[in-house]
Amino acid sequence: MSRGVAWAAASQAIIAITDLVSYGIVVALLVTTKELGIAAPAMALWALLDTAADFGVTSALIQRDDHTPERVSTVFWFNVIVSSGLFVLLLGIGPIYGYILKTPVVGWLLIAYGVKLLLQNVYAIPFALLRKELRFDDIAKARIIAHTLESVGRVVFAALGATVWCWTLAALTRAFVFGLVIQIRHPFVPKFVFRVREVMPYVRFGVRTAASQILFRLYVSVDQTIALYYFGKDLAGVYALGVYLVLEPVKTISNVVIDVAFPAFARLRSDREGLTAQLIQFTRLNVLAVLPFLVVLWLVVPEILSLFVSADRGWTPEFVGACVNATRILCIVGTLRALGYLGPPLLDGVGRPELTLRYMIVATIAVPASFIVSANLLGHSINVVSISVAWAIGYPIAFAALGYLVVRTINLPLREYFRGTWGVIACCLAGFAAGLAASYAMTGAPPVARLIGISSTALAVTFLLVAYWQKITPRSVGRSLKG
Repeated sequence: MSRGVAWAAASQAIIAITDLVSYGIVVALLVTTKELGIAAPAMALWALLDTAADFGVTSALIQRDDHTPERVSTVFWFNVIVSSGLFVLLLGIGPIYGYILKTPVVGWLLIAYGVKLLLQNVYAIPFALLRKELRFDDIAKARIIAHTLESVGRVVFAALGATVWCWTLAALTRAFVFGLVIQIRHPFVPKFVFRVREVMPYVRFGVRTAASQILFRLYVSVDQTIALYYFGKDLAGVYALGVYLVLEPVKTISNVVIDVAFPAFARLRSDREGLTAQLIQFTRLNVLAVLPFLVVLWLVVPEILSLFVSADRGWTPEFVGACVNATRILCIVGTLRALGYLGPPLLDGVGRPELTLRYMIVATIAVPASFIVSANLLGHSINVVSISVAWAIGYPIAFAALGYLVVRTINLPLREYFRGTWGVIACCLAGFAAGLAASYAMTGAPPVARLIGISSTALAVTFLLVAYWQKITPRSVGRSLKG
């Protein structure tokens, strides 16, 4: 398990960096705020469509132990049927969505992404089997290759003039490459068999899991739609950059941990002490991977924007200021999001997906309602920053509900949990304090000097403390990578 966790951490960092660099190049040099604002509402729905196309049955492959080649093949063909039906549905819904937002191309972007839903059938089953077998090193390597080529493709497509389309075309590239690599690592050829009775237990489990995931994807993606609907294309692009700077990297970093977490929790579902120890380990990993990034971003986002965005791409001083404020608020929310990502796989892994569904229902009510109320009450004074404020109001409500369900379900000893995790958090907070002091000390310095000085100070203090206090060093990670 330590080998898998170490590979997860290594791949997280690489994927987050390549995504961030490619987004920076595209936004700084190749697209305008308006083009970003047009593409964002379509991109926000990608994860929702991915979940709906899978319908949760691959999660059942991981959770159950009674597989036969016929059952696995039946699950594959079920996924093909669902994803094909969803693609046909997009042909009708896409244009309506674009009409509502008064931006028809948004609908066509969704239809194009439907091709990706068909492509993911190539890797869905072998990917689930790799997770069940805890072969996280293979998964991490495949993710690194696919996401790196997606990042390169995003820049290339935008440079060739496909500005609004560059993200969708890059996502299709990622799906193709990921499917190819996963098939190499775990070849899978389905049998020509489809037995309804064989797939029904998987569907019953999957429906509960998929319902929760669909609600999750819905409440985390509707903010982009509301931003475009209430504030127009330019301000929607401003908000979208804040999301891509914060919430997208947090999701990318956390995704590999989530892949490790669900099968790990499933194997420990009868061991309450083991579940607690595993939750503490995953929390430490996720905090260590996410929080230093958020700390640095909070400290240097003004310098990043001053260096990499320009007025000729639509970035007026007003827009830059709004993006800084939105990003810093989202950094705070991102910390809770990183912790919240561990709750659902734990509840699902111990066989309580109905509790995950309860949490998602609370979140789906609290968070989107906050978006709408905040846009109406605060939008006239702080424009699109009101959507970030809504995150800071609505998500803590959902997080509190999730925390209660986790604690009650596994009888989590809170004192032991905080004792096991607070040290890593304290290291990151110390790094934040050092970076803040460096920011004040370097007042008036050029943006490049401030960017380097502040970020290096914060990271140096953080990781020195992590190494000497928490005993997490490159050598220890290297030993884990070697097994």
